Amino acid sequence: MVPTLIGGTKKDSGQVDRTRPVQAVLKKIKESPKKVNLVAALVRGMQVEDALLQLEVLQKRAAKTVKKVVANARANATHNHGLDGNRLYVAEAFVGKGKYLKRISYHAKGRSGIMHHPSCRLTVVVKELSEEQEAEIARYKTMTFKERAKVKTKLIPHKLIETTPVWHRKRNHSTDTLDA
Repeated sequence: MVPTLIGGTKKDSGQVDRTRPVQAVLKKIKESPKKVNLVAALVRGMQVEDALLQLEVLQKRAAKTVKKVVANARANATHNHGLDGNRLYVAEAFVGKGKYLKRISYHAKGRSGIMHHPSCRLTVVVKELSEEQEAEIARYKTMTFKERAKVKTKLIPHKLIETTPVWHRKRNHSTDTLDA
C-alpha cells in the first residue's frame, strides 16, 4: 500500500488527484487593489497559456505582477502536484486588500495633507480541465460567429434596463389633487 500525502494530493493507487485546485499567492504588492483587479479579471477563466500570452502584450503595470503569479501557480501545479501544464486554466484570480499606509505630505503656507500608499495581495487558483470541459472548448472554437451569438443569448439572462431616470419621471397628477 502506497502512503498518501497529508494534503491529500495523491490517492492510494499512486494517482494524482486532478480535481484539487492549486494556488499561488503574492503579498505586499505596491499597487492599488483596483488596478490589479482589472488585470486579474481579464485572465479569470482563461487557459494558462492563453493568459500568459495575453499578459505579455497587455500595457498595464499590474500585468507584469499578475503574469508572475500565474506562472508561479502553473509551476506549483506541475512540479508539486504532478498536473499537466497544458491542460490548466485559471479557475479564480482575486485581489485582497493589504496594508494601507498613510504618510504626511507637506504643502505651502505651513499646511499638510495625507498621502495614501495602498498595497494588496493577489491569489491565483488553477485547476486542470476535465475531458468534458476540453470537448466543450473545442466545440465552441469550431462554431461560427452567429452560432456563438445564439449560445450567448441562451446562456446569459438579460436584466431589464431602466430607460428613464427616476428623477425625470412624469408624476401622475390625479393622485396629487384632492377631489372635494
